[in-house]
Amino acid sequence: MMSLKLTVYAELKEQEYVKALRSAYEPDNVILEFSDRTDGSVTEFADDHAHMVITDDYARIEKLRKLTRHNLRFIYVGKAKLTDDIEDVWDTGDTDEIRARFERVLRASAYQFDAWVFEHTLYTTIDTVPDMLWFKRLDGIHTMVNSAFTEVVHKKREDIIGRDHFFIWDAPRPAEGNEFACAESEETAIRTGKTFICDEPVQTREGMKQLTTYKTPVYDMFGNVFGTVGVGHDVTNFSNLGIELDILVENMPFPMIIFTAEMKVVKMNNSFMEIAGVEKDKMSGFLFADWRQKNCKIVTEKIGSDNDRLIMQEIQIHLGAEDRSYLLRLQEIRDFFDNISGYFLIMTDITYQRAYEQSILKAANTDMLTGMYNRRYFYNYLSEHALEPMTLFYMDLDRFKYVNDKYGHQKGDEVLIKTANAIKTLFPKAENARLGGDEFALVLPGMLGDEEIKEYTAVLERTIQRIFSADGLPVTMSVGTAVHDGKNADMDRFMHISDSRMYEVKKEHHKDEEGE
Repeated sequence: MMSLKLTVYAELKEQEYVKALRSAYEPDNVILEFSDRTDGSVTEFADDHAHMVITDDYARIEKLRKLTRHNLRFIYVGKAKLTDDIEDVWDTGDTDEIRARFERVLRASAYQFDAWVFEHTLYTTIDTVPDMLWFKRLDGIHTMVNSAFTEVVHKKREDIIGRDHFFIWDAPRPAEGNEFACAESEETAIRTGKTFICDEPVQTREGMKQLTTYKTPVYDMFGNVFGTVGVGHDVTNFSNLGIELDILVENMPFPMIIFTAEMKVVKMNNSFMEIAGVEKDKMSGFLFADWRQKNCKIVTEKIGSDNDRLIMQEIQIHLGAEDRSYLLRLQEIRDFFDNISGYFLIMTDITYQRAYEQSILKAANTDMLTGMYNRRYFYNYLSEHALEPMTLFYMDLDRFKYVNDKYGHQKGDEVLIKTANAIKTLFPKAENARLGGDEFALVLPGMLGDEEIKEYTAVLERTIQRIFSADGLPVTMSVGTAVHDGKNADMDRFMHISDSRMYEVKKEHHKDEEGE
């Protein structure tokens, strides 16, 4: 994912506000920089990236508006009305609230940037396709077209968007009903949930054209069809089918192969040959099934059956220094009499999509501060392994509240991070988690003996005491343990036993302190 470089000018009299801004959480794709430049130097420092000014001087906003033509975004800290010139007004003295509101602004900036990047990338991609390509709503209104489409209809893109077939093609509207042209083929694609291929005649300024069109339903994030995407290939003058086919296949911005009905290779574009390492003179003897078996990791089995016209499968390929994920789409090509005349295979690179899904999954299961698993994941793990023997260590830091109150939350966060790192280093193969606050847990497979448990507990306590005594902090650790034989699936009781034993240890630690 591309990154948004966001330069922030925090010109505030109250320095605690500035500290709150600098400690705000940054979205993964935002590069946040703070600048202390003032006055006219703003125009010298600003570039084509988005920039933001946060100030408690309202006159400063008016001055900057006149000094620079850059697209600055303003946030005013104080009492004022929200206007078109101001992104947000922070009428609060609470630094935590200011930090939270700043984080919301950062996320909104990231979303806006991502939306622009995705739209720009999509337009760039579809404009590389030499065939007509368009997106329609369910009511037939065009929402996006590529440059090839505009050239065929002799209209500008802005004149096409928001209009229907009859306006775009200068065609007479039907006397009755409100059905749009090509409705039948698009209804078929929507009903079947598959790409529908058909031949459609279209009246243009140059006369009648015959298009081979590919209509595919487009789904929203809730699984509802909200429109279709269409590709139209002009087959009016197909006197040289081989050349036309070569151009079509080679200009597709993704790996593609065309097979005969017997699955022998007819055409293959350079994108696929680069991935598979196939030389051009050996293309005809290439066996796709053998290559897939030897070089690809099958992630999902085939979706569909031999009777379906579209079969999909996800694979992974090791290319260079990384693993890339692809979705294979094997589509039947049928002739006028509905006989299979061949197949075409398209490989869609979904590496970043899978990486994004993994990042979402990781964020849902991970404690943001320490990088350990969170309570939700840990409880799910115990439930999923309830019928397996395991040993649980429940840990709580002693005198953490004292450190937090005396030295502040930043020092407290450092203590939590160092504790987490120590646990992960001592038990690299264990499932470990921060359960909340200064409570941690880890689970090891198998039922450890009393001596092993005592040894591991002693190592944990000594390590934590050594780390923080070196920092001059009186932080130690109380550890409670429990052993599970895999015969009882009551994980709540399992956790309760270790938790109770941890508090018994903590009481002993406090007695020792009082005795001293």
